[in-house]
Amino acid sequence: MKNIWKVYLTDLRRITTNVVALSIVMGLCIIPSLYAWFNIMSNWDPYGESATSLMKVAVISEDEGISMNGIQLTIGDMVVENLENNKTIDWIFPDTSDEAMELIKSGDCYAGIAIPASFTQDMLSILNGNIVNPNIIYYENSKKNAIATKITGKVKTTVQNEINTKIISTLTEVVADAGDYISGNNLDGADLVTGLQSKLQEISGNLDNFIYMMNTFSLLTESASGAIDTTQLLLPGIEDMAGSGSDTLDSLSDSIDIGDSVLNTASSLMVTSLNTIYNALDDLKKSTDSIDSGDHITSYVKGYGSLDILQENTFGALENILEKDSAEFRAAKKDFQNLKTSIEKLADDSQISQEDMDKLKAEIKSNIEKCQAQINTVKELITGDLSSELDDTISNIKASLKNAKAILSGVSGDFKSLNKSLDDYQSVLDEGTGNVKATISYLKNLRADINQLNNDIAAITSNETYQNAISAIRNNPQLIVDFISSPVQLNTVEIYAISNYGSAMAPFYTVLALWVGALILVALIHVKVKDSDELDGVKPYQKFFGRYLNFFVIGQVQTIITVMGDLFYVEIQCKHPIAFALAAMMTSFVFTFLIYSLTVAFGNIGEAIAVVIMVIQVAGAGGTFPVEVLPSVYQYLYKFMPFSYCMNALRECVAGMYQHTYGKCLATLLIYVAISAVIGLLLAKPCAKLLDKLEHSKEKSGLFI
Repeated sequence: MKNIWKVYLTDLRRITTNVVALSIVMGLCIIPSLYAWFNIMSNWDPYGESATSLMKVAVISEDEGISMNGIQLTIGDMVVENLENNKTIDWIFPDTSDEAMELIKSGDCYAGIAIPASFTQDMLSILNGNIVNPNIIYYENSKKNAIATKITGKVKTTVQNEINTKIISTLTEVVADAGDYISGNNLDGADLVTGLQSKLQEISGNLDNFIYMMNTFSLLTESASGAIDTTQLLLPGIEDMAGSGSDTLDSLSDSIDIGDSVLNTASSLMVTSLNTIYNALDDLKKSTDSIDSGDHITSYVKGYGSLDILQENTFGALENILEKDSAEFRAAKKDFQNLKTSIEKLADDSQISQEDMDKLKAEIKSNIEKCQAQINTVKELITGDLSSELDDTISNIKASLKNAKAILSGVSGDFKSLNKSLDDYQSVLDEGTGNVKATISYLKNLRADINQLNNDIAAITSNETYQNAISAIRNNPQLIVDFISSPVQLNTVEIYAISNYGSAMAPFYTVLALWVGALILVALIHVKVKDSDELDGVKPYQKFFGRYLNFFVIGQVQTIITVMGDLFYVEIQCKHPIAFALAAMMTSFVFTFLIYSLTVAFGNIGEAIAVVIMVIQVAGAGGTFPVEVLPSVYQYLYKFMPFSYCMNALRECVAGMYQHTYGKCLATLLIYVAISAVIGLLLAKPCAKLLDKLEHSKEKSGLFI
């Protein structure tokens, strides 16, 4: 052990007394940390908005849209408008498709999206039954950067989400507003379903009326057919009836003349009767003015009985002239009743004040005047409109009798052609009756189908689930939009969550930096100890470990600088920083010892082997891509690579510990220490002569160090 320290202290003194050597060692300590830090920071959050928002993607919409109910709908423009407010990507909106393609081909944009002219039409093709899947063309320039296209690939998902959300939102709003739309078109109902039910009920009612009309028409055609049969039986006697009818009309004409005279006499008598009643009312009115004391009231009321007789005579006369339901008759009756009521008020209390008596007298006189006015109205009716109408009616009857007589006189006795026409018409009616009945049957079936449909709709609308759905659409359409666009909400529960991509990649880049640091050490520092007087008597294994202590110490310094920078400069996430530092120091020890041993045993070939091992581990140790997606050869070599155990130990420190994973990884690394010792101590001597020959041949070339 003493000789080992002797070798180490000799090397340390040489380093500290040589400025160039000291400068090189200081550089060797710092370089690996820079490699780790810069790679971690460059991968800090490559998929976050802060990074992707700097990547340019061209968007061009040639969508022509469609017109619906006078409204121009262009979904492509909606997408462009939404993307203008989307900050996930640096969207570029060129004016033409040629300009967009030029931006993509030149590399100014990593990708591009083109919305074709028929996009809206294809999107809404579901409404006309001829469904066409709408297409969006996505261009990507893979030449500029391989990873960039993977990052911008999220653009496709972003645009799809924008379009899907917009379409679903529009359709949901249409459903929510359907009831208002129908109401605006003069259909009853507060919403779509109610309006439809109202319309179906209206159609069913119309069908009921139509069926009733068709039934009536069927009865009429059947009756007409029967009437034709009866007419054909009566035709032989019609000719005789026409002759006798002429004589009968002559007798009727004479009777009409007598009736005319009687009507004139009756009118005169009715007018005389009404005049008598009018005069009696006038006398009653005059006697009313003479009332001024109790005695006069008594004598006036005694005449009340004559008013009943007068009223009876009045209504008897009016009933002969007017209908009881006529306005004139009801008005006259009301006025006489008011007069009777006024006189009864006067009879109820003979001891009334003069003021009240004057009021009653005025009321009685007013009612008498109203009764007289009604009588005058009836008289005017008799002498005016009624008399004129009677005269016109009688004149019309006389003229009609003359015309009928003339017609009967001109009737021909030959009815054979008429009988043939009736036969033809009857056959048409029979055929029409059959068609009408068939139509009635069809209409009844149609009405039954409509009623069934209406009942089915009513059953659906009365369902609680339906009511809840409609209520949700009306009250919160955005909730429905969110649900339909994403019916399943994915609640992500992160196990061993890592705050950013840089922290997740820190174990890989830290391990890789420590391997590169160890590799640089063997490239710049000699692994073999030259014999000298100072080291006289030092055995080969003591020289091996003594020189290795330099590699170990420098490797640990590299590790401390790298770890401190990861934690406090880059500020990666690390839940167990002390364990992180210990794992990194163990990693450095294993790497420096393995590479040192390979170089001691095989010289430059050992360095080359170390480079090859690094390349294999970078590709297949699962540092960037999961091992499962790598070629099978890497999946096999994975369990033999020290990188795997080093990174897993550091990941336990970054994200959180799981059981004994951390300890197992560090314990596994001790196997590589044992392997390194075997290579450095046991294989070095057998390979010494071969290495000397290779070294001599290399120096003779004059090209290699």
